[in-house]
Amino acid sequence: MTSPPVLQVREWSTTTPDTPGGGALLRDVRLSSADRELIAELEGRATLRFTELRSGLSISVGPDIGTVNLSSVRLVIMPKLRLDNLMRMVAYAFDLADLLVTETRTTYEVAKHGLIDLLGVSLLRAGERIVRGGLLPTYQSRNEELATPRGRLDLRHIATHPRRATLRCTYDDLTVDHELNQVLAAGLRLAASVMESRDLRLDLARAADRFFGDLERRPLSADWLEATISGLDRRSSHYRTALTLIALIHHGARLGQHVEAGAMPLSSFTLNMNMVFERFLGRYLSEHSPDDVRIGMQDVRSDVFSYLENAGGWNQPTIRPDFVFYRRNQVVAIADAKYKNRHENPPLSAELYQLTTYGLAYSIPEPREVLLLHPLARGEFERATTLLFAPSAAAQQVRIRLVGVPVDDLLDGTVRRWWPLDAGNSTTARPGSSRTSARLDRADGTR
Repeated sequence: MTSPPVLQVREWSTTTPDTPGGGALLRDVRLSSADRELIAELEGRATLRFTELRSGLSISVGPDIGTVNLSSVRLVIMPKLRLDNLMRMVAYAFDLADLLVTETRTTYEVAKHGLIDLLGVSLLRAGERIVRGGLLPTYQSRNEELATPRGRLDLRHIATHPRRATLRCTYDDLTVDHELNQVLAAGLRLAASVMESRDLRLDLARAADRFFGDLERRPLSADWLEATISGLDRRSSHYRTALTLIALIHHGARLGQHVEAGAMPLSSFTLNMNMVFERFLGRYLSEHSPDDVRIGMQDVRSDVFSYLENAGGWNQPTIRPDFVFYRRNQVVAIADAKYKNRHENPPLSAELYQLTTYGLAYSIPEPREVLLLHPLARGEFERATTLLFAPSAAAQQVRIRLVGVPVDDLLDGTVRRWWPLDAGNSTTARPGSSRTSARLDRADGTR
């Protein structure tokens, strides 16, 4: 069976059958029943909209990147960021200090296959590094009947079974066949089943069989994976990169139950850039804040709204701004991160309602400032935008300021200086400017 044609689109875009370029691939396309099942599964998990028109199919994409395989077309959603910078962003956001970004630029057909293969290549390299250093062994307690004594004898069992030629023994066995390595093996096999590149699928499957073929096989579940990651300690910390990549692949992959027999094994893989952008900013702001500023993240407050009557017994409403800036324990600003192209998408009313609530909920010196942080790609410059909430009937005001984050320049280290509370950020280094200590740690550990 031949593979469907590939349509490349950008995040935050809409493509119709009349869109110049690749839009012609959507002409006369109709969704199959398997496509509708997949789209129903994606609803609420990815910001993709598929609309059937008389002339074909219209596709709208939000802040998700990745791959969606339909019966008639394979959709590859590319980020605005350069792919190497995207991987640096993922590495920095998820603290994957040893992720080898440079290798992912030239291995396999990444531009054709999308982000899933970038993560797969990185997982393969991370797994190989673990194996080269030696799989972590651990002692496991075993209770078995042996021909020769080992460990502690079960005297009660021996006394009650005097005619047996074996002895029941309890002993500790040093083995690599334990949950940590089993999760790594299961993750490699999962990745092998969902990669777009056939060569990469084979490489991952071979690595799993070659390095972990003798280990007990267990299906990978989100709970098992999460518990394994949270249980990492000093001895097993070098597994973190591989397990985090497995978690990203497991979370984003939609496996092939929606694909007919003989078709490609991947239904879709999507990565929500809102999540990545928020985690990236959380780490950056914490590491680059002035000495007298502290950053609070995901500050959940349930004391803002109070029911005067609640016959339904509903839970107390909460607010949760992404970032709260404290100076000497005094809140000086609130910020929310939205991964959206603000050159083309002005703030929505719902976003303004949310930000205004944040501004009124905290005791902030006037003017009460709330920041709406959004990404700037290479070559984009900030367009100064400030809104003032100042109704005549209210004594309090809120100032909402849009602040662009020069993501590419931060990742490349070409930023001169950037801090969101600075008025009039000079975000992008001009030609001839020097690189400063504000640059981020590179994904390969260099500065």
